[in-house]
Amino acid sequence: MSNAEHQPPNDPVSARPPMVLRRASDRTPLGSIIGSIERAFDLGDYDLLAELLDRNILAAWFGLRPERLGLIIATMTEAGAPVNLVLRTIATLLASPGSAHAIGEQLSDSAPEAGTLDELAALSQRMFALRLQGRPVEAMQFSASLDRRSGISYPLFDTQNGWGLFAPVQFGVTAMLAGDFSAALASFTQARMHVIVPHLAFLTRDAYVKSALIEALYGDAERASALLDDASRVLRTESWAEGGLDACAVIAGSLLPSRAPTEALRMLESVPLHEVGEMWPFHAAAVHRALVAAGYQEEARRRVEMFEGMPLPRQEGQGYTGSVLLLCRIADSVAHGDLLDARERIGRADDSIAVTRLVAARLELAAGRPRESLRRLEGVREQTGSLRSLEVQRLAVIAGCHLALGSADECREVLELAARLPGGLSPHEAQFFPADVHRFAGAGVGTWPFAEEPGFDDSEMFQTGVPLTARELDVLQQLSGGHSREEIARSQFISLNTLKAHLRSIYRKLGVSSRAGAVLEAERRGIV
Repeated sequence: MSNAEHQPPNDPVSARPPMVLRRASDRTPLGSIIGSIERAFDLGDYDLLAELLDRNILAAWFGLRPERLGLIIATMTEAGAPVNLVLRTIATLLASPGSAHAIGEQLSDSAPEAGTLDELAALSQRMFALRLQGRPVEAMQFSASLDRRSGISYPLFDTQNGWGLFAPVQFGVTAMLAGDFSAALASFTQARMHVIVPHLAFLTRDAYVKSALIEALYGDAERASALLDDASRVLRTESWAEGGLDACAVIAGSLLPSRAPTEALRMLESVPLHEVGEMWPFHAAAVHRALVAAGYQEEARRRVEMFEGMPLPRQEGQGYTGSVLLLCRIADSVAHGDLLDARERIGRADDSIAVTRLVAARLELAAGRPRESLRRLEGVREQTGSLRSLEVQRLAVIAGCHLALGSADECREVLELAARLPGGLSPHEAQFFPADVHRFAGAGVGTWPFAEEPGFDDSEMFQTGVPLTARELDVLQQLSGGHSREEIARSQFISLNTLKAHLRSIYRKLGVSSRAGAVLEAERRGIV
């Protein structure tokens, strides 16, 4: 039984708001800290309150609801109580979540000493402000500074009252929203190595859950499942953040390949949307994937349109938050055979993130431009190397490019590399490979595990477009512009007979029999 329950009815502490009485016990690590803060506030002991907040700012931030913390700081300010830079910074953010500029001015005017609590808190709040504006790429610089300046993180004991745990978790979240999933996983791993801070245990669970979400969406499904199991064993706290972590865990669980599409949809529909918070891009991606897998293509498109119409924190083209809806739309366009629309949208997504570059490369391959597809993939392995699903997709596109270019030996080498991945390829992963590559592998790659897979359905595999030569592309562009054969032949400095040979080759590669058909198919593929 808590101390509050022993108070007489007329004791002011017993009149504490219900949100305090709902805590399991003031004897829990977080509950004890928050209970002390609430009692000092109820009694009007602002000197003690300021001391408690100074000493336990992270516990106060995550233990008190934001509106409650804002009320406490505002009351202290009105009463003329000492309010330091940390609390003023928090008050600014709570009053106007988008006020990164005002927070930046506070940071500049006060010039807190590097590595002090004031500086760490100011960096944190500016990072939060930019994230809340949908600007995660810009927030990365403040998140990285926070991680660097929080000091060395010790895996066996806590020397910084939780800041050594808080900083890498926040860097990981910011990197997730920015689309740098490799950096996010590395930072979350650092946080998971940190000793669990009892009153901030939810931060450790956060690192496990968000690692699982990345792995489930773009990495290794088995690892995602193990991370979710580890997260479930971390002690729960009374923090308001726990609901968001539960929502995130459900989203991650719904993405596991072992889930039937209908089961995944039921799981996602059970998530309270108000708990999704900053993880809305991942929720949107999961919902879209589940609906498509269940065969509800039109509903998937409608959901994306719904998200597009909502005032979500995103800047189109910046990071994952500014690209995820475009990527979902591109998938819908490809499903309907509208590669022109897909190519238009891919130009608006953030080309610095691996997911965008992989999709762009697949579109180029489907359009019959394997060399341009390979160019799109240059350097992308730095981002995909630690993410199994993305790495398999990269290998699938490269294999398709080599096959389209007639480089059978190079294609075979890539396929053998894919087949040797730890644990081998699953049927789900094999569907990333183009249908013609799969057929080639089944006939000529001895290590390919799906040569005789009974009932293997390649209907979901994207097709590799037959590459057009540079001259054929020029001719096709002029065809689409309405030029006559004579005009095209003159501009290309070739005879009409040579032009006719080029046209026959173009028709054959596009699978059409006329000029009008060639133009329409080229437009559909996004070639012109």
